[in-house]
Amino acid sequence: MLALKNRLARVSDAAYAKAAAATSLAIGSAQASAAAIDVAAVVTDIGAQIAPIVLIGGAVLLVVVAIKGFKWVRAALS
Repeated sequence: MLALKNRLARVSDAAYAKAAAATSLAIGSAQASAAAIDVAAVVTDIGAQIAPIVLIGGAVLLVVVAIKGFKWVRAALS
């Protein structure tokens, strides 16, 4: 029984070592590829979308306020 336990311990240690090596290799590859990504164009594009987002948000807010105001005036008149 002790021999089986030792054998399983060696197998799990070997499997752990392989998994650790694969993980470190994957992290190293991810870091190498992440350094090559240029995000300047995306940041510029997001910045350019601020004006349309503000206009759409303002229009939605105006519609909501108009509906609430209409309901308030209708309730006050009835």
